[in-house]
Amino acid sequence: MGEMSENTVLVTGAGGFIGRYLTRELKEKYSCCVHEFQGDLFGTDLDSYMRRVSPTHLVNLAWVTGDGYLDSRENLIFAQKGIELYDAFYRSGGKRAVFIGTEQEYERSGSPLSEDCALNPSSLYAECKAGLGRMLLKDSSVNGLGFVWCRLFFVYGWGEKPKRLMPSLISGLLSGEAVRCSYEGLVRDYVYVKDASGAICHCLFSGYSGAVNISGGRDTTIGEVADIIKGETDPSGIVRFQPKSECKQPLYIRGDIARLASLGWRHRYTLESGLREEIESMKAEIFRDA
Repeated sequence: MGEMSENTVLVTGAGGFIGRYLTRELKEKYSCCVHEFQGDLFGTDLDSYMRRVSPTHLVNLAWVTGDGYLDSRENLIFAQKGIELYDAFYRSGGKRAVFIGTEQEYERSGSPLSEDCALNPSSLYAECKAGLGRMLLKDSSVNGLGFVWCRLFFVYGWGEKPKRLMPSLISGLLSGEAVRCSYEGLVRDYVYVKDASGAICHCLFSGYSGAVNISGGRDTTIGEVADIIKGETDPSGIVRFQPKSECKQPLYIRGDIARLASLGWRHRYTLESGLREEIESMKAEIFRDA
């Protein structure tokens, strides 16, 4: 079990993909009161809200994620609101906070990306995340505040956006359709959503302050993902890959999770077991719809 019951964890973005798993993890595995932020984050007097709720811990998952999110000007507003949320939380006596960053902050490299690697965000989304992370990490260090900036890599699982790699492959193969996806040799670092949410909780209740990567910590090609999903759905299914010559994405993105491991965190899911759960959940949904 985790912290004592006098701790109150405030979660923003609790209704989102990761937020639903994170709140469940907190309620089932930690002795704490979980308060899900309700209402309009932008129309709320955060100082008054913090005085009323009195959170000891904070996880900020709220951010723009809809279509066109990479270049949306809403990123600027969320970055500003992140600073206000951070200030109001610690002014109210908060102990520890976790804010969520992204692997997109990093400069691309042919080697695993550690927390000390150079940042070079290529979109407004990544720029706002990186800028907010830099400022809050510096301020928390100067003022001795318990603060963790978690850079998430490629999170997958039941409830993710339908157009992403895993659900598009699963739904297509389950329905007997030929599926198209990116170049099969692309290397990505996938982490199951239950592991990601568990790692965030682990960081929240640790004594560590600073940046930390949350990923699977392994090289995985798009082709491997397709093979696993085919094996669990339709071994004779057809997957057509984009030619390497047409691929406009970085060929290699993987996180170094030595720092996360040093905090005592261990994965509970392999890529195969995580995909198997996602596939079973999608099958159950299709069965209910039918």
